[in-house]
Amino acid sequence: MRAFLTAAAAVLLVGALAGCEPDGTPASAPGTTPVTQPAQVTTTVATAPNSAPGTTPAQATTLPNRDDVNVDARDFMEQGHYYFQSPSKNIMCGIYVDNLHTVGCQLRKATVIPAGLDCANNPAHEVAAEIRGATPQFSCLNQGVFVGPPLDGSTQGGGKVLEYGQTIGVRGVICESMTSGVRCTVGDHGFVIAADAQSLF
Repeated sequence: MRAFLTAAAAVLLVGALAGCEPDGTPASAPGTTPVTQPAQVTTTVATAPNSAPGTTPAQATTLPNRDDVNVDARDFMEQGHYYFQSPSKNIMCGIYVDNLHTVGCQLRKATVIPAGLDCANNPAHEVAAEIRGATPQFSCLNQGVFVGPPLDGSTQGGGKVLEYGQTIGVRGVICESMTSGVRCTVGDHGFVIAADAQSLF
């Protein structure tokens, strides 16, 4: 009787082990495909603490850095300063254009204007985002502060086009051209500017 119980226990143990994979998970039935649980994806959203009403907070998992630079800044130098414009030519930017501004971009045409700017009442003025020293801020311009000289015989200034996906770096300033706009940073601070959304962070 004891031998019969021992044999029965051994059969049950072998059957239980046959139903498990080496890692202890249940085996799939013959002719079926095991079900794999999808990995969870976590997205970090960086919200600008000083975004004005009517603006969109900057969204990014990581800020660009000098390792992301993929163009030669010297190709964008004009008259001792660095200028570029977006492929749409609606965003014009300058880096170290004078002793006051570190970097800035202005829009030829904005469909959204940050609350409190004077250009909300004067459509002839252009919305701009800029960094003075390390402080990002919005401004309203009535002249081309960040507009490079005309190139290739054109009468319209703006500088060389920084294509989508390209990133330029000049002395700690990093600017990235995206289909959603232009993002410029100095350290952990910066701005994102586009016709329909602007934000500071």
